[in-house]
Amino acid sequence: MPYDPVPLSRDAVKTLRQISEDLESGKAEYDSPRSAARVLRDLHELAEHLPQILLRTSAAVDQMARNRDDATAVARVVGEAATMATALTDQLRRAHEAALDVRGR
Repeated sequence: MPYDPVPLSRDAVKTLRQISEDLESGKAEYDSPRSAARVLRDLHELAEHLPQILLRTSAAVDQMARNRDDATAVARVVGEAATMATALTDQLRRAHEAALDVRGR
């Protein structure tokens, strides 16, 4: 039986929010360029999954929508988001590769 993925997406958001807040407040910090590169690698991996999740979400909305115009509007906007997520994936891969070349003090 399929399950609703909302709790998992909510957990992912909570985790990313916590990382952001802890870095902003100084509660967390990277101990080396390698550590920062690992986070960039993890963000790249996360971003790799976004286009597929977006497209499957759009398809689900399409199947459930009463109004075709609404479903078409969602599909258009989500398609744009999936394209941007693909570009983000590439940028994060490049950022990770660049960070691997940085030497610590």
